[in-house]
Parts: sequence; structure tokens; C-alpha cells
Amino acid sequence: MNRCIIRRAEPSDFAQIYDLWYDMETHDDPNPPRRNGIPSVYQHELETGEMYVAETHAEVVGFAAFIRRGPISYVSELFVRRDQQSSGLGRVLLSYVMPKDAYICCTLSSRDPRALALYIRAGMRPLWQNYLLIGKSSEVRQSPSKDVETKEQHDLDSELVRWDAKTSGRSRLIDHKYWLGKTQAVPLWFRRKGRRIGYGYVQTRNNDFVYNPEAVNIGPVGALTRRDALLCVLEAVRWAKPHSSLLRIGVPSVHPSLPVLLDYGFRITYVETFMSTSEAMFANMQCYVPSDSTLF
Repeated sequence: MNRCIIRRAEPSDFAQIYDLWYDMETHDDPNPPRRNGIPSVYQHELETGEMYVAETHAEVVGFAAFIRRGPISYVSELFVRRDQQSSGLGRVLLSYVMPKDAYICCTLSSRDPRALALYIRAGMRPLWQNYLLIGKSSEVRQSPSKDVETKEQHDLDSELVRWDAKTSGRSRLIDHKYWLGKTQAVPLWFRRKGRRIGYGYVQTRNNDFVYNPEAVNIGPVGALTRRDALLCVLEAVRWAKPHSSLLRIGVPSVHPSLPVLLDYGFRITYVETFMSTSEAMFANMQCYVPSDSTLF
């Protein structure tokens, strides 16, 4: 590893961070998509978590970030420039974003064997897969309603925040404000036979994706039972279909909606691995769909 300086990131680093990330996302693509601009989540991570860069001769060659919500620390970013990989830089950056006093430290790892090995050596264990799905609204079959009704919210709902804290295992008011403000998310309540069974967000604007940035992103979606979790996801999909030609959602392997969504016309675009320092899950992944890979 060339001599690097590890320091806290600053907003002036975002352009170089984005260039590195964009190259990592598209380097195998002979016709990469156009750049979408610096993701808004960088500023959110910097303000509500911690972000570090590895710098050589004033050039960013790696970066990492983590967010702590309650007792849970989540590694939201860890990227090393391709010519610096296998140099030990990833291990150094990870040491900066794995708090030693965290009850649980976790992440969603890429499928790169080097990334998986890095997290395993750091004390994390692979627990389940997360399937990133995309579907064309015109091709995704309409799901039966099962008497589920959807009510839209247009501002921050403290009761929805409490439901999310219970189902996601973390209290994260600051992330709800981010979704509402930056991703123009629409909060949804789901009811069946007059009883509230779950909640969800449909993020209608998101510049955190290189591919298909026009897709609406479904998540988080949470419920208290496995049956209700399935109904809530299907209803969120039904609600989202008229709002974009493309739908995106990340679904844990144990969630009951995964086979149903694939049967309805979604396809798998990527598979991640959830890694954690503890096998005790802070959320029931049969009842919860993450917001995305970055904030979980």
C-alpha cells in the first residue's frame, strides 16, 4: 500500500469520492450511463454519521462511512480505487468505521470475494442475502388487494417513525427527514379490515443510483407479522406502479415477498450479503424491507 493519509471527509471531497464510486460501479460496462451528479446521501452520511477518505498526493484513493442509529453501527460505504485493492487499504479504512463499543456492527457487502473476506476477518459473519430487484411497471402483474387499503401521508408522522423503530430495530428520525426532503419519499400506511398492519415509503426521486435513476425506490416497508409484511410490500408495489415506468426494491432472502415479486415480473439485478458481528438480528427480516443498501 502506498503511503496514505486517512482523515475525515469534507464536502470538498465529494467530487473525487463520486468519481471513484462511479468508476467502481461502471468499470465493466463498455457503454456506461451518464453521471447523475453527486449523491445527496454523502452529505447525510457526513452530517449524521462519520466519513473518512484515504488520500495519496491530494488524491482520494478510498473512502468509507458509517452511521450509528441507537446501538447499531452500519458500514454504509467502503470503496477502494481499483489499483489500490488488495493493498491493505480496505482493512485500514474499515478499522476507522467499525466502532469498538458498538453493540452490533453490520453492513451489506458486495459479492466481491475480497470484500466478503475483509468483513469476515474483521469479525463479521454472513447471515443472509439481499436481492436487488427491478421491474417495469408495464410488465409487473397487478397483485390482488386482499382488502388492503393505503393512506398517503404528506409530512413527518411520529407514529410512523415509532413503527419504523420497532420493525427496523433502530430509532432514526434523522433518516425519515432525509427521505422526505431529499428523496421526495411518500409515506404510506397500510390497513386491512380497518386495522393498521404496516407502513412503507416510496422514494420518488433518488440520485444515489448510477443505473436506472428514474426508478422509484420502494422501502423501507415494515409490518409486525410475516403475513402482513407480504401484503404491505405488494400494496406498496401496487401504489408505486403509476408513479414511474421502473420500480426498484431490495428484498431480504427470508422475506415472504421475494418469490412473489419474482413471479409477478421483477428480476434480480444484484445480490448482496448481510454481514454482522452478531447473529442476533435487531430486526425481523421476514417483516422488514430496507430503505436501500446505503442506509438499510
